[in-house]
Amino acid sequence: MHLDNMADLLDRHIAFQDPNRSPCVPGGGDLREHSAEIKVTSIAAKHDPTKGPARDAARERALRTVTFCCQHAVMFATHVNDPSHLDTIGMERAKKPVRNTKATLKQFEKFLVTHLPGESGAVKIHVNTWDGKGSVQVQICYGDPSREESWSTVKVGHSCIFSIHGLEPAKRAFFRGRLQNNEGVSPWSEVVALIIL
Repeated sequence: MHLDNMADLLDRHIAFQDPNRSPCVPGGGDLREHSAEIKVTSIAAKHDPTKGPARDAARERALRTVTFCCQHAVMFATHVNDPSHLDTIGMERAKKPVRNTKATLKQFEKFLVTHLPGESGAVKIHVNTWDGKGSVQVQICYGDPSREESWSTVKVGHSCIFSIHGLEPAKRAFFRGRLQNNEGVSPWSEVVALIIL
């Protein structure tokens, strides 16, 4: 939705009109294409966790395009000496604090994965509580858990107990989780193996 809104703003922005926009500078049409791709890959990833990397790659491509659009707007506003052109591209000008990605948080002492009764392809995740705000990132692996590329994010939850649905039944899966908040990310939990019912 944010990409579509930004695309509409860029369609009307002077920096993205001829002759101010070079053919190598992305515009509203590019953002709409990214938006459509993210919608399709996100739906696919909800039904098949192995599609998560394709969704993540689509998000990365969209972020890169948004960055290029913002850089072009900054260069244009600097060239015409009018910072007000930065207020109409759909992005906040205020700097956000840089997230510390060092593992400064504690590893989960409790990371339980159990079958969700009465539903095939569903599991329940239970982690210990933590101080302050934060979210739980859960990854799944159907292959070799020792290979980092085998893992993909299947859920980001915001409570100690939540469920994951739509997993492939009759397959052995591995799960791991970690806490993430403004202070950074914790180390991964111990890996839990479970045969999906």
